[in-house]
Amino acid sequence: MEREITKQEFRKLYIKYGQSSKYSGWTQDYWDSFFENETGKRYFFTEPTSPDQTRMFIDSGRDSHRIFLLSEEAEESFFEHPE
Repeated sequence: MEREITKQEFRKLYIKYGQSSKYSGWTQDYWDSFFENETGKRYFFTEPTSPDQTRMFIDSGRDSHRIFLLSEEAEESFFEHPE
């Protein structure tokens, strides 16, 4: 279920899920460049429904950012084109 959160909560979740792997690309530098100085945005988080959902994705719109998590298997198929 998606819930609205504060920017501080969003940052904590970004660090928790995004930096769990040094290869994820969700670094402190990325946070500083794209999120730190933003104002007027709303932040959302969708709770994982199973323990294997550990891969973080961020959906950014004009006025909001959303964190959602996928399993490794779902992440691999996320970018596949249907044949």
